[in-house]
Amino acid sequence: MATKRKPAPEVEQLRVRRGRPESKPLPPHIEAFARGDDDALWMRERRGARLNDPRPVALIPGVKNSDARVVFDARLRRMHEAQHQNDETLLAEELAEAHVLGLWRANNIVSFDVMVEVALGLEARAARALVTEGRAALGLPDRISEAELAVWMRAEAGVLEAAEAGRVRLFAGNLVVSVPLEWAAGALAAAGRREAPLAEVAMGPHSVMDRPRGVPSMKEVIERERRIKDED
Repeated sequence: MATKRKPAPEVEQLRVRRGRPESKPLPPHIEAFARGDDDALWMRERRGARLNDPRPVALIPGVKNSDARVVFDARLRRMHEAQHQNDETLLAEELAEAHVLGLWRANNIVSFDVMVEVALGLEARAARALVTEGRAALGLPDRISEAELAVWMRAEAGVLEAAEAGRVRLFAGNLVVSVPLEWAAGALAAAGRREAPLAEVAMGPHSVMDRPRGVPSMKEVIERERRIKDED
């Protein structure tokens, strides 16, 4: 007589209790819209301003081509001096500033890589590694706005007009002018003349309205719908 097999024990199903998902905070522009700011959806952050430079050939927007070339020549000379002295730290800082400035454009060179290979005899990969070191040492941002770049380059062109040994550097967000004291008055005056047209241009982070032209605000849409409903 065959014996009955005992039924297999039921496997208790494990239930995993998950906590309530944490609600993520809404983006600031959505919160502002919910509070009644109709244009909040069209606001965005911008650092500095784009310059309206109508010249057909502008090597650096907002900077005279002749000034841009003066700055290029002076900085290229300093990079050559750093190479001659085998001063890798100084070369790294010069290359980092050149990269932020887009210095190659000041002499109508197509790219940073071409500039370092042709003008300095450096491999592009090695030069970019030095840029990373120099940027960290000087606290330089990855990029700056057109307006900020123009301020920097105009200032340096003015300083160089009065003193060949002068220079202007960006260090931890501060524009630092270095010029022999005996030439300082002329250098600052020359820089000031160049900077005056940029005095009213927005610098640093600020909010701008980016609503496409012709698109009405939400307030205008609501008022228009209300008028149409009242007329009906």
